[in-house]
Amino acid sequence: MAEINNIKPPLQPDLNPTRNVAERKSLTSSSLTPAESPVDKVSLSDTLSQLEQSLAEVPVVDTAKVESIKQAIEDGSYQIDSQELARKMIDFEGDL
Repeated sequence: MAEINNIKPPLQPDLNPTRNVAERKSLTSSSLTPAESPVDKVSLSDTLSQLEQSLAEVPVVDTAKVESIKQAIEDGSYQIDSQELARKMIDFEGDL
């Protein structure tokens, strides 16, 4: 096994590092014809269609919430917790 950045993997006494090499070679050799080779197949069309339909039903903007915030700003009752805002900004930056 190759060393990456001079970090050696831990020794595993029960693991034979060459064990899977022969198996991999036999699987990758051309012993199977293209018609016989296994093929992975994924079908997402039904799931994707259902997801698109669900998303189409969800409004892009919560207009009731927007209106309530607008009203609170206009009448001066909208309060911003600067400590919470700063904490969320720091958390956001940390997640990037």
